[in-house]
Amino acid sequence: MNKLREVRLEKGLNQRQLSEASHTPQAIVSALEREVQKPWPKVAKRLSRVLKMPVYELFPEDLDRIVRGKK
Repeated sequence: MNKLREVRLEKGLNQRQLSEASHTPQAIVSALEREVQKPWPKVAKRLSRVLKMPVYELFPEDLDRIVRGKK
């Protein structure tokens, strides 16, 4: 299971709730969970803040790109 989805479910949130809390379109949350899109740095940081989980745990495979701030 995708880490983002796993943590979201553990926190008892649906995609809409996470979307609203992180100011991220629900379509983006869905695409990230399905792994059809890579997280943009700002989006990754907003999601990690809402889920209270470090970016490096939420998106470990994309960490280098996120830290450097490249899309």
